[in-house]
Amino acid sequence: MALYIPAGRRRRRALGLAGATLALGLVIGVMAGRLTAPSVDDRVRSVSLQSRQTAAGLRVLALHDQAGALSNQNGGTGGADLVLQRTRTQLDELFGRAPWVGRGQRDELLRALDALQALPDRTGSAFATASDALAGDIEVTFGPAREGGG
Repeated sequence: MALYIPAGRRRRRALGLAGATLALGLVIGVMAGRLTAPSVDDRVRSVSLQSRQTAAGLRVLALHDQAGALSNQNGGTGGADLVLQRTRTQLDELFGRAPWVGRGQRDELLRALDALQALPDRTGSAFATASDALAGDIEVTFGPAREGGG
């Protein structure tokens, strides 16, 4: 004896099964996404670590000045200009990733970088002092990098 299932009932069962499968897939996808997405702490720590790297580049300029390195003595065309350009690029990226940094803080850092770039003497103590001060301001603005989970 064969069981006859009407076409309408088969269609409803197929649609119900497809809907249940879709819902289950969405739930699993959302759960997997939530588990693998970086947390807010992870993103803050990442921005903070990158800001410390940016600040470290500026501190190298100050150290090179103290040591009389040749990279600062090329009349503004040496390594100092490259570090300053990289600093601007990295700051722009950091501002995009750090919504907690306000417009005023952003403008203040960019003004300090503009003033540093405007200094004509890359070998003087004023340049080294301004580089070190800007590095400190960057670290303070983006917060200290925390190792570990908290």
